Amino acid sequence: MQTAATKRIERQEQILHSLDRFGFLSRSHIQRLHRLGGDRNAQKVLKCMEEYLQSFREDEYGTVYYLNRVGRQMIGSKKIVRRTLQTKHTLMRNDYYFHMGCPVNWRNEIKVTDGKTTLVTDALFTKNKRHNFLEVDNTQSMAENSTKLKRYKEMFHRGLFQNEFGYFPTLHIVTVSRSRVRRFTELCEGLPIEVCQINDIM
Repeated sequence: MQTAATKRIERQEQILHSLDRFGFLSRSHIQRLHRLGGDRNAQKVLKCMEEYLQSFREDEYGTVYYLNRVGRQMIGSKKIVRRTLQTKHTLMRNDYYFHMGCPVNWRNEIKVTDGKTTLVTDALFTKNKRHNFLEVDNTQSMAENSTKLKRYKEMFHRGLFQNEFGYFPTLHIVTVSRSRVRRFTELCEGLPIEVCQINDIM
């Protein structure tokens, strides 16, 4: 029979592994992933883990956590994470992971190719036995977005995914404003897409 101390250590290691996998997680992300209950209990759990974690405040996300050197050593991780301009991009991608019901086979930053066109999708996942792509738009220019969307369209029109799967994977896009939702919808005309604003899924 497990003791309370053993359970606490196991839970801490599970949280450390989640942070290693996702890079940055808000307190509410960790609460949901590890069923920590209310805010007070979550704060207590994370307080006990301070020696393993770095944290900072990020606008609407509140306190955000990531692994420090001791935390990485604890689970044998070699992946070093630092706060950068891409941090919010990562948090938005994690929001979409929860929005889609935490797909088991969710993978970040995956190279996708049909043999002629190649791109790196922000996430690749399966939902209802169908493949899906995700693009997260935070600070990129629409010119950069348009260039990448052209590559998705090239693959769509070439039809090799449809030949293999019987369909082209749905392209999910999460962005920061209503005007960008409209612009992405226009740019993706003809593609199977789902576009949403981040505030609608947090």
